[in-house]
Amino acid sequence: MIPVVILAAGSGKRLGEIGKIFPKTLLPIGDGTLLDLHLRVFAELGTKRFIIVSDPASGAVEAEARRALEGFDAELFVVHQARRLGIGHAAMLAEAAIGGGPFALVLGDTYYSRPELAGAVKAVTSGGADAVLSVRTVSEEAAILKECTIALDAAGRVNRIIEKPKRALSMVKPCGVYFFGPRFMTALKGTLPSELRGEIELTDAIQNLISGGGLVRAMETLKLDVNITYPSDILKANAAWLEEKGLPGFASPEAEVGGGAQLENSVAARGSSVGAGARLKNSVVFPGGRVAPRAEISDSLVLPGFTVSGSGL
Repeated sequence: MIPVVILAAGSGKRLGEIGKIFPKTLLPIGDGTLLDLHLRVFAELGTKRFIIVSDPASGAVEAEARRALEGFDAELFVVHQARRLGIGHAAMLAEAAIGGGPFALVLGDTYYSRPELAGAVKAVTSGGADAVLSVRTVSEEAAILKECTIALDAAGRVNRIIEKPKRALSMVKPCGVYFFGPRFMTALKGTLPSELRGEIELTDAIQNLISGGGLVRAMETLKLDVNITYPSDILKANAAWLEEKGLPGFASPEAEVGGGAQLENSVAARGSSVGAGARLKNSVVFPGGRVAPRAEISDSLVLPGFTVSGSGL
């Protein structure tokens, strides 16, 4: 199985106070964290080498990665991105640990469900494609405009990709999981900082690969994805996790839940506490978060010392 690079250096500014406490990859999702999800998905596919690109100050990210990989026969490499110069720049920092062959790249702030990744891996390892973009068809253009858009032919070959477009080229949306062959790194190194943000954009590097004759394909490898940008996205991701698991609510075995507490479409993460008789609806209790006995909370994120609810979402 090819190496997997997980980008985990994002600052989470649009999460407000939440982003100051929790790196995006350590946000609670169901029975773990986003990082835990990514690592388990690929470890269970047989990945033996993981490279995490993180903020130099975030030792908690490395600690969570090592905890999540316990029991798996896999190596972990941590690369620090001291200056945030874009997703493409972060990918370049991982080059030495990748080893020159094909690799997968995961945007660490993306939640996804029911991944079917074997076909994409085979395409880049067999030489059938120089890159594969995980995509899904969406019904609303707004979902595309805040991320990126692609134009593709009937065979699923990508002809064009644009970051933060003014209009969608198709209703097919890339989902934050990519697979690259050896030619991609050359295209990435030739990519200049964008006019959009002054960063080395991953989408620009993919377009360089296409313009240089590279074969880039789109495959519907995921059933759902949530790019976690705002607090409301945390609720969406946890609701999606509950739906995928067929659960009405979930409390971690490492959470304290008092008698008679009700969790409707809600998650109590490990290290959280929900008092007896409390009623939660469409909510998430973070590690260190405390819900008082008999409290009624809905559409909220409960964090250590404060709650984000209503207009805050």
